[in-house]
Amino acid sequence: MNIGKMILNTLNKFLSKRVLRLIRNDNNKDFDKARDFKKIRKFFNMSPKTDYTLDNQTWDDLDMNKVYEKLDRTYSSSGEAALYSMLRNPLMEEVKVKERGSLIKLFNEDSRLRERLQCIFFNLNNDFKNGFLDMIENDLKINKTKYYIYTFMGKIIPLIITLLAIFINMKFMIALFVLSYINIEINKREVRTIKTNGIFYLRKNIVAAKRIVSIDNKDINYYKEKIICLLKPIKGIDRGTRLIGFINMWAGLFEPLSVLFLLEETAYYSISDKIKEEKQVLIDLYYTVGELEALISISGYKHYLTEQCVKPKFTKNISLNIVGGIHPLIENAIGNSINIENGGIVLTGTNMSGKSTFLRMLGVNIILAQSFYLVLAKEYNAPFFNIVSSISPSDDLTKGKSFFMAEVESVLRIIKALEKDAPVFCPIDELFRGTNPIERISMSAGILTYINNGKSISIVATHDKDLVDILKENYEFYYFSEKVDREKGLSFDYKIKKGISQTRNAIKLLEYMCYPKKITDEAYKRAEIIEKLL
Repeated sequence: MNIGKMILNTLNKFLSKRVLRLIRNDNNKDFDKARDFKKIRKFFNMSPKTDYTLDNQTWDDLDMNKVYEKLDRTYSSSGEAALYSMLRNPLMEEVKVKERGSLIKLFNEDSRLRERLQCIFFNLNNDFKNGFLDMIENDLKINKTKYYIYTFMGKIIPLIITLLAIFINMKFMIALFVLSYINIEINKREVRTIKTNGIFYLRKNIVAAKRIVSIDNKDINYYKEKIICLLKPIKGIDRGTRLIGFINMWAGLFEPLSVLFLLEETAYYSISDKIKEEKQVLIDLYYTVGELEALISISGYKHYLTEQCVKPKFTKNISLNIVGGIHPLIENAIGNSINIENGGIVLTGTNMSGKSTFLRMLGVNIILAQSFYLVLAKEYNAPFFNIVSSISPSDDLTKGKSFFMAEVESVLRIIKALEKDAPVFCPIDELFRGTNPIERISMSAGILTYINNGKSISIVATHDKDLVDILKENYEFYYFSEKVDREKGLSFDYKIKKGISQTRNAIKLLEYMCYPKKITDEAYKRAEIIEKLL
């Protein structure tokens, strides 16, 4: 073994040990890092959607960006993108979701395998400008003429000039400086066109994939075999990107040489046609590598989860039974249980008592059950749901859309979802707040009765007493309650209870907040008058 190889091996061992220490340190705490969701969701935006993909409103209604942050322990852009995409596309088949659950369990139990894979993903790292996805998404410029010109300008002419300088006259080196200046200018013009960072991350992704394949472990054979199949048609791209990988080693140590001799430009134009032909293979490889890291990320979250966590049980009947369910974003959360077998329930209670959190808790746990075979609860029984919510529709002034129109469109999504095969889970918070009481109650009653007669589990939070009276024949009723004390203020137990909320604490809260007595006294009098009229 020569001295160079010995130095390289020693350096690699040192770096590997350092990476392993960093990974183990990260595994022992919440993973705090900067996240750019515009970048993270780009792969999802580029990908085809299924009938049961979570739409943007449902994702936002359930605060899934924050849930994602809680789950995310990935190092690579591939892992970030895959985790996001997996959450946006809950599975609808028990076999597939159980396979994911088995791998999550494996990574929890086999720390050596998990750490070997994490080292690979750590080295894959982040494609900070999404260069790879940008390159794949845009039309690649194929120009073989440029390949020949840049090969001539970057390799042949410098060699000729160097030979002339050595064997004839050193003055020829001036020509080499002039050529270097020309090549630097070419590089400046080409750097955006060829997406150098994209090519570099493509190379890193191929290297990561090959390292995964080299791991001797039959438990990840599914991913190894899939990666092997994906690598076969891109052997030419693999060869063409090796030089780029070398150039960008050690924080781009050899980048100046690349600029002077147009190495990346030559490499790009030599394989750009192949990249264009194999776009789908490259994107599949990107996702497959990322999916494996996403499952490791979930195993890390599950391992350090201090709350109750169980495997879901999937049923054929349209019902929802969850015992001690909690929301992943709430520390020291109060567990709540519900068993819905007759279509839906109506939730009543004042603001801040826990209604919206309960809606989100159910939605998030359904997503976790169908994405990663885990639920934050003591027990969970439900079918595979199509999840469509209407919790926080908002107006869009830029499009001239009123709040009422946003609500109408939001609820229509649920109506249309009922036409699909899978039963719909639809949490709804305060229907049609943007219109007058008579039409609001009339429309809400008709829509909720329609939804309840379809294949659905609907949970409706409302303050409308008249709507509650109309829905008594179709829905069961639950409520959250609170207490208001003039000295202590508001207090909640955040426990769901059967029945209809009878409390009228809103005016008491004004008293606690020191509103003028004249206002609160008038409010009490008017409330009594209105109640007699109803």
